Amino acid sequence: MARAKATGPLAGANLETVFLWARDFDRMKSFYRDTLGLSVEYENPHFAALHAGRCSIALHLEREAHTRSDSWHMEFLVEDIEGVVAELATRGVRVEPIREERFGRITTFRDPEGNVIGLEEPPKRKR
Repeated sequence: MARAKATGPLAGANLETVFLWARDFDRMKSFYRDTLGLSVEYENPHFAALHAGRCSIALHLEREAHTRSDSWHMEFLVEDIEGVVAELATRGVRVEPIREERFGRITTFRDPEGNVIGLEEPPKRKR
């Protein structure tokens, strides 16, 4: 199935940063940095930018209450989903069972404030 060429104003853009408002900023920063192993590119007392491949995750200390939604989640592509799940378990993260899908293997877990994070292992190419 061929994809139609996109022509909108963001057709050539790359997603650079995902922003998350954090109720407990220190706990969230520790989770993303220490538990998930993302490096901090820049930080101050109310903001931390964490390196996540070609994108950044920017944590902001919540200044006013925000409504949470389960209609989205961020996803990381990994080469060895079982290895990542095992490592997360040793760090105290509860991960859902791995599911087989036609596009690969997937699972999800939540950060300390309930945001869903997905893992996807694409199928191995047959040689």
